[in-house]
Amino acid sequence: MKTVGIKVYIENKEFTDGVDLVSETFYSFFGKAKNFRTAVPSPVEMEKILRDIISEGYTRIYCVHLSSKLSAFYSVMSGVVKRLKEEFPNVEFKVIDTKQISIGAGYVLLELMRAVERGEEDLEGIVEDVNRRIKIRFSVLEFSYLIKSGRVKATVGMLGNLMKIFPIMSLENGELKIIAKKRGLKNVVERIVQDLKTEKPRMLGLAYAGEEMKKTILEIEKRLLDERVKRVDIVRLPPTLAVHSGPKMFGAGILTLE
Repeated sequence: MKTVGIKVYIENKEFTDGVDLVSETFYSFFGKAKNFRTAVPSPVEMEKILRDIISEGYTRIYCVHLSSKLSAFYSVMSGVVKRLKEEFPNVEFKVIDTKQISIGAGYVLLELMRAVERGEEDLEGIVEDVNRRIKIRFSVLEFSYLIKSGRVKATVGMLGNLMKIFPIMSLENGELKIIAKKRGLKNVVERIVQDLKTEKPRMLGLAYAGEEMKKTILEIEKRLLDERVKRVDIVRLPPTLAVHSGPKMFGAGILTLE
C-alpha cells in the first residue's frame, strides 16, 4: 500500500503531510505561524506514483480518497487515471470516494482491504454499506482557523468564540453538517456521548488535534467503552485536517459490526 501526502503550506513553506511533516512537528507551529493552507499534489506527482506501481507489475490499482466533497484529491486522481487507462488497457483502476475523513475514512479503508482480500468486486457497495454503519461526531472550540479556511462565516465564528457556543458536526453523504450547538465543553461532550451510544457491537475511534484536547478524548472513551466495543483507536488529527480546524478540534466515531 502506498500513500500520497497532501501539501501543507506554513508561512508559504511547502511540506508534504507524512513525508517531511509529522503531527508532533506540525502542532508546534500553532501560536508561532499565522498562515496555513493545504493543496493536493499535482497531477504529475500522482501520475508518477501510479506509473511506479504499474512498473512493479501490478495490474489492479485501487485509489482510495477522502470525501470528494471536502477535498479535490478524488477529482484530480480521477483525471489522471482516465489518461492512464488509455495507455495501460490491461491495468484495472478503481478510484474510490470513501465519503469520509479521519476516523471514518480509516474504517472504510479497512473494510475495503478486507473485501479485496476476499475477492469481492463491488467495492462501491462496500463503501455504501460501511457508511451506513458509521456515525461520526466532531466539535471545535476555537473558530479562527475555520473562518480563515472559509468553513465558517466570520460572524458565526466570532459569536461562537464570544458566547462559548460550540458546534457539533456530523458527516452526511460526504459533507460536514452542523447538527447541534451547545454552550460549554461539558455539554458538547454530553451530546457526543449520547449520540454515539448503542447496544450493538462496534469499533470506537477517537481523534484529537492539539494536546490540550487529549483529556477530553479520554473522557469520551471512558464513557463509551463497554464489553461490546471490539476495538479502540485513538489518533491525532493529521496536519492536512488540523490546518483547517486549528488545535482545538476533537471527534469520535463508531462503526457498528453486523
